[in-house]
Amino acid sequence: MNDKKHIQKDFINTIAKTISDFGMLENKDTILVAVSGGPDSVALVLALLALKEKYAIKIGIAHLNHMLRGEDSLRDEAFVKELAHKLGLLFHERQKNVTAYAKKHRLSVEEAGREARYQFFEFIAKNHGYTKIALGHNKDDNAELVLMNLLRGAGPKGLSGIPPLRNGRYIRPLIRVSKSKILDFLKLKKQTCVFDSSNQDTIYLRNKIRHELLPHLQSEYNPEIADALDRLSNILRQEEAFWDSETKRQFNKCLIKTEASYLAFSKTLMSNLHPALLNRVLRKAIKTVKKDLKRISLAHINDIVDFCFNKPSGLSLDLPGQIRVYKDKDVIIIKKEDETLREIGKKEKQLRRMAKKK
Repeated sequence: MNDKKHIQKDFINTIAKTISDFGMLENKDTILVAVSGGPDSVALVLALLALKEKYAIKIGIAHLNHMLRGEDSLRDEAFVKELAHKLGLLFHERQKNVTAYAKKHRLSVEEAGREARYQFFEFIAKNHGYTKIALGHNKDDNAELVLMNLLRGAGPKGLSGIPPLRNGRYIRPLIRVSKSKILDFLKLKKQTCVFDSSNQDTIYLRNKIRHELLPHLQSEYNPEIADALDRLSNILRQEEAFWDSETKRQFNKCLIKTEASYLAFSKTLMSNLHPALLNRVLRKAIKTVKKDLKRISLAHINDIVDFCFNKPSGLSLDLPGQIRVYKDKDVIIIKKEDETLREIGKKEKQLRRMAKKK
């Protein structure tokens, strides 16, 4: 076997093993592949096509034009459309003004783009019967995210990196493949792709890590830094799976009552939890009533612990997102209020003033 065929076979075999190890595909799955036109997503399509007969899968391509880069965005859209036509695959496209969406929902452009993409993928998958959604994240992307989260002071979950499989639906078959191997594969296949010039702009933290920090660590400290960070993320991902299971068990054990807007917990049982487990149970409780953990930091969790178990005074504690924590001798309640906490505070003050007058 010549070198070219060996490299291509090795590339496809690595992806096939990743799919097998994580149970990403089942026979006769229909896969919606998110394709930007960049090297990762283009290589992903070609790799899945090479495995099409093995899994008896059907493949479609989805492309969201974020309308962020003018003519370049239109170029990318046209490229992906032509690629889908050339490969004989169904093509699903949409244009979305991500800048306007970001302003409307008070998000960064990066957050808005991510939300818009996932909404688009979910819509197409639901309306066209796709069972899996394939994304093109690779090993280098994972290393960059681990480093970025480390610099931000993230905990084990943040350092566990990009999950190869999420919700049994989103799959990342390239997660064990380096960027250099992806580019080599495309070169051997003589497959063109497009490059996003904004990925070179080091004003963004991720690009700064990609083009400055990782190469520096690679040349000065560890030539295999991407592999080392990948191992770290895999270890932490396994441990997070255990902690998630234990957190769920203790959450249910401490839970006394569940309502649409609040959860009530046994204060005694929660006080007996190890601090690390207590923090996780509290985060799970907040996420359950708030639906997310945006603006909830470790400092807020520490405040809850201090308020509930160390301070005898005070009846409630306010958190971002209209979350209020109540306590008494035996119970801790975490509630999502209908009104803003400021309005509730005003009413409470009025009631206290009225009570004093009586």
